[in-house]
Amino acid sequence: MIKEKENIITKYGVNEGYLVICDHSSNNIPSEYNNLGVSKKDLESHRAYDLGAADVAYELSKLLDCSLVMANFSRLLIDPNRGKDDPTLIPKLSEGKIIKGNMNISIHKNDKEKNKRILQFYTPYHKQINSFIINSLDNRKIPKILSIHSFTPVWKGKEREIDVGILWDRDDRLSKIFLNSLKNIKLGNNEPYSGRLKNDTLYKHATSKGIPNVLIEFRQDLLKKRNDRLQWAKKIHNVLKENENFINSFSIKKYGSCAL
Repeated sequence: MIKEKENIITKYGVNEGYLVICDHSSNNIPSEYNNLGVSKKDLESHRAYDLGAADVAYELSKLLDCSLVMANFSRLLIDPNRGKDDPTLIPKLSEGKIIKGNMNISIHKNDKEKNKRILQFYTPYHKQINSFIINSLDNRKIPKILSIHSFTPVWKGKEREIDVGILWDRDDRLSKIFLNSLKNIKLGNNEPYSGRLKNDTLYKHATSKGIPNVLIEFRQDLLKKRNDRLQWAKKIHNVLKENENFINSFSIKKYGSCAL
């Protein structure tokens, strides 16, 4: 069952061996913010959220029968995949465009609006992720964390040639499996972005705790149709099932981070 509470979307699953998360699942901005001065066209673009990622995350969690946590707010409001001290936590620019509603917000800790957004949006999201992790560990289960994102087919006028990006830090246990198992797919190894960002979601909840994790990026033109998104979820699920015994042998192990 899907539940919406405190600007997050959750689904509770039986399988505590996995947790699916989606940081940039929504372009929702409460009416009080007047869309931050952003046009409707930009709100429906990658600037505001990762197109198609929410459906992949939801379908994957259904196939795994595991819990799911998704942010129900736009990254333009506050980016849950950033540390609280990151200057891009509340972006003033997005892909070259000014975000008018964020221009007067300071990065300093005592900024009233920044702290309001942290309390209202950012903190509940991370609290829910942490809650699922603690519950699994209390039941002697290690929740392998699967973070679902999507990326634009073109960046700064250049076409991106990969279909799927597998992002990781020093803990490559899950990433190796996907890089070796996803056949006939153009894969990016820590592309089109790096998985080594200090205090991002996976650093906070997995890398720093020794929990196995991977971030999977899908090219957005491959997610246009609902059936496309379902098929990608099935591909990810199949890889996990094929390697189930090996994955179940994973323990809590701290590999450190290249982001330090």
